[in-house]
Amino acid sequence: MVTPTSPLTPQTVQRLAFIRFLHEQGVAQSRQPQPLAATSVLSFHDAVELFLVLAGEHLQVSLPTQIQFAQYWDKLAPNLPPNTQLPSKKAMERMNKLRVSLKHHGAVPSPTDIEQVRADVLTFFTDATPLVFGGDFSRIDMLDLVNRQQTVRFLQYAQTCVDSGDLLQAMAGLAIAFTELIEHYTESRQLSYRPPFRFGGKFRDYRDEGSKISGDRDVRKANLSRFAGLVKDMSKQVATLTKATKDMRRAMQVMALGIDYTRYVQFETVTPAILRYIGERTDFIIEEGHKALTVDDYHFGRLFVIESALQAAKVDEVLQRRRAIHEASNPTPGVWHRGEQRRWQGPDPSGE
Repeated sequence: MVTPTSPLTPQTVQRLAFIRFLHEQGVAQSRQPQPLAATSVLSFHDAVELFLVLAGEHLQVSLPTQIQFAQYWDKLAPNLPPNTQLPSKKAMERMNKLRVSLKHHGAVPSPTDIEQVRADVLTFFTDATPLVFGGDFSRIDMLDLVNRQQTVRFLQYAQTCVDSGDLLQAMAGLAIAFTELIEHYTESRQLSYRPPFRFGGKFRDYRDEGSKISGDRDVRKANLSRFAGLVKDMSKQVATLTKATKDMRRAMQVMALGIDYTRYVQFETVTPAILRYIGERTDFIIEEGHKALTVDDYHFGRLFVIESALQAAKVDEVLQRRRAIHEASNPTPGVWHRGEQRRWQGPDPSGE
C-alpha cells in the first residue's frame, strides 16, 4: 500500500497543481457578482472530485468506474493511516447537492451557500492533503502547470520576495512576468513575417510639449502666438492619440490571446508600472495606493499570470504552423516569393 510518506510522482505533483488551480479559480468566481458567483460551485466540486480520484490512484485503491460522490469516503478509508478518516464528508455532500441542484435543476445557490462552500472546500483540502499526500495544500505550486520557463523564473523570484517580506518587489515581479509573456507572443521574434498578435508597431510615449512651446520667449517676440496655439493643440492631440493607441493595442493583444480583459485591468491596477531602460536597468513606480496592497492582492496577481500563461500557450501550435508554412513558402531569408496565382471560378464574391 502507498502511504502519505511515499514520494509523489511528477505526474501526481502536476495533477495536484491543477487541482489547486481549479480551487483558486473557484475562489475567484465565488467573489463575482451574482449570479456569476454560482459557477464557483462547479469549479469547487470538480477540484474536490479530481482530488478524490487522484487520492484513490495514489493510495492504490481500485475505485469503480461508476461511483457515487459520497462513496469515495468509504472506498478510500481502508488505505488511509490507522485511526484516520477522510475529512468533511457531510460538508462535501452538502456541496454536491448544491452542484446537482444548479447543474441539473437550474437552482442558483445563495450568496450564503457559496460562502459556506468556499470555506468548506478550503477546510477539506487543508485537512485531506497531508493525510493523503503528506504535504501542505497551500504549498502546492501551480507553477508546475506553466511550460514557459521565463515566466516561471519571474514568478519564482516574486515568491522569494513575498517570503522575505518585500511585497512591492514581488508585485513588480508579477508585472514583469506578464509583460514579458505578452511580448513573447506578440513581437516579431515569434514569427519572421506578419506577427498575427502584434497589431502594429510599438508606440513610444509622447509628451505634450504644447505649453512649453506657447511660453517660449522667442515665440512671443516673433508674434507667433496664434501658430504656437495651433502647435499646442496638435501636440496635445498627438499625446492623447498616442496613449489611446497604446492602450487599445495592448487590449487587443490581451483579448486575442484569450486573456480575460477585466481581470487584466484589475491586475494592472494592483501592480506597479515598469520602466525599462537601455541596458539591464529596470525600475518600477510605487504609487501611494500600492502601499496598501496585501498578500491577497499578490495571490490574485500570481494566479492571473499563471492563467494568462496557460491561455496564451494555446496559440503556440498556431504560431508553429504559421511559421512552418511561411518558411516553406519563403526559403530564402529576406526574399518574398509569391505563390501560384489562379483565377477564381466560383460565385461572384461581390454578391452581384
